[in-house]
Amino acid sequence: AASKDTLTPTKAQVTYDGTIFWSRPGHVRPTCKFDGLENFPFDKLGCTMEFGSWSHSGLYWRPVPSGGNAVTVGASLTAGEIFNEFSVHKITSEEYVYPPFPAQPESDWPVILFHVRFQRAWEPYLRSFFA
Repeated sequence: AASKDTLTPTKAQVTYDGTIFWSRPGHVRPTCKFDGLENFPFDKLGCTMEFGSWSHSGLYWRPVPSGGNAVTVGASLTAGEIFNEFSVHKITSEEYVYPPFPAQPESDWPVILFHVRFQRAWEPYLRSFFA
């Protein structure tokens, strides 16, 4: 089965000062290398996701963190379950700029890093230990 594109096609908003805002709401399924498992089951797992362009350098676009309003937690298709093993603890974002390639010293490569922390529900593990 073909993968369905989950990012909604939208138009960009351009303001009088030349600022461009372009949002593509949708669902993404990232692959993460988790950190924090050493404190199981009282852990807070961490995952960093990188969003940027592989084909356009900072000469053509520059993503900017939106001040914490880029991610909606809750009110999604999976919210409201009776038991969730993990809950979102904290989400932060920052700009990171990869240095230019030697062949193009004027082109840097900006990305946005989203750092997501998950809190594990430890109570079921404790109950099963004492049961």
